[in-house]
Amino acid sequence: MNILNLGVGDQTFGTHRVDINPTKTTTHVFDVEKGIQFPDGMFDMVYSKNLLEHLRNVGLHLDECYRVLKVGGKILITTDNAGCARYIWFGTHTGKYESKNEPNDRHYCLFTKNHLKNHFEKAGFKDLDIHYIKTDTNGKYFDTLTLGIFGQPRIEVCAVK
Repeated sequence: MNILNLGVGDQTFGTHRVDINPTKTTTHVFDVEKGIQFPDGMFDMVYSKNLLEHLRNVGLHLDECYRVLKVGGKILITTDNAGCARYIWFGTHTGKYESKNEPNDRHYCLFTKNHLKNHFEKAGFKDLDIHYIKTDTNGKYFDTLTLGIFGQPRIEVCAVK
């Protein structure tokens, strides 16, 4: 089973782990905004966690994900929720975000469930399951204290080619 993990950072999930910068777990280094450098229909699954909001052309990216998936292949993407109040209150995801470790690491988009539905359907994906999830960062403590009444910080999309 071939699994493509895009924007891998230090994650170990996947058989092919791509990032724009080499890390200890990266198996392929390239800029996914210039396309995904694999043949059509190569992967059983495409996975990314917290990458989509860093891309300038989400439509092109999802088209590329669709292209490299096998028929019946699955995509699983986690991204930031535009409706999460703490992002708005603290400005961490609404214009003030810049990584101190990587000056070109910025957020370009935030999404609602409907935005993601539109993007994924336009790319050709079907059987969409779009739901809110908690974060695994330090922000999870704030979310726990507020019982999630200010919106869960992440949206997860599962779909099929």
